[in-house]
Amino acid sequence: MDIVDAQVHANVLGTEVTLAIMDALGIAGVVFDEFDRFTQDGLLPGYRLANGAFRCVGPNAEAAAMSHPERFAFLMRVDPTDPGLESWVETLTAAPGFKALRTTMFTPAEGAVFEEGGHDRLLKIARAHGLPVFVTCPGRVPHLAQYAQRFPEVQFVIDHCGAAFDAPPGQAGIDDAVAMASYANVAYKWAHAASFLSSEPYPFGDLEPKLRRALDAYGPQRVMWASDYTMTRHRATWAETLFSIRDAASLSEDEKSWILGGTARQILKWPAPQASS
Repeated sequence: MDIVDAQVHANVLGTEVTLAIMDALGIAGVVFDEFDRFTQDGLLPGYRLANGAFRCVGPNAEAAAMSHPERFAFLMRVDPTDPGLESWVETLTAAPGFKALRTTMFTPAEGAVFEEGGHDRLLKIARAHGLPVFVTCPGRVPHLAQYAQRFPEVQFVIDHCGAAFDAPPGQAGIDDAVAMASYANVAYKWAHAASFLSSEPYPFGDLEPKLRRALDAYGPQRVMWASDYTMTRHRATWAETLFSIRDAASLSEDEKSWILGGTARQILKWPAPQASS
């Protein structure tokens, strides 16, 4: 099976260690989302601009994609208030392995911009370059509807099951995210599921009915798996996160194929490498 992990902060592990784990688990490709830690000044690596916007950078992700193009692609987190966003994205599109943008709403100020329509400029840029946009908007998923309506040509991906980050472990809901399935240009990323949606140990049996609900709403072609391993390893190993889906008896082989790789390949326009003769 062609397996793609749609989010790994591989810089935390190092590229070579990440490759070794991928090989051990049979993971063909990883979407490298470079992230080190939260600071008072923003998400590192990156830097604060004069107007207060924060510009993330991904030197390790870019290097990994250039050195191992069949194994790594990368996305870039962007701030909708970045005054140089057009030229920054134009530069990124020239980088080998660059596949998508990501926007995150972690602070009240970021949430207000999102709720008040402040992502239109970012989405016009995404539309111009044909880039998917991953959206992390815990507690604000219904506000994504305005953008899905105004930008039907943009492919959105709801991050982290659309779950609220502040819910007690295992008690976050997915109602708002499931409702967004009515928009054909919205997809769903099954990441952090064990942390947010499960209260059971591996193999997280209480997740299967929730994943089935998402699959019934979106269809398997719009659901992708991500381990986000470095952020979720307190809850599950990388292998457990993968095998809980790969070995799930309630999923068909076709559903597993889409969730574990096909959907990410299709949305990111990242075809699987051709087998050598």
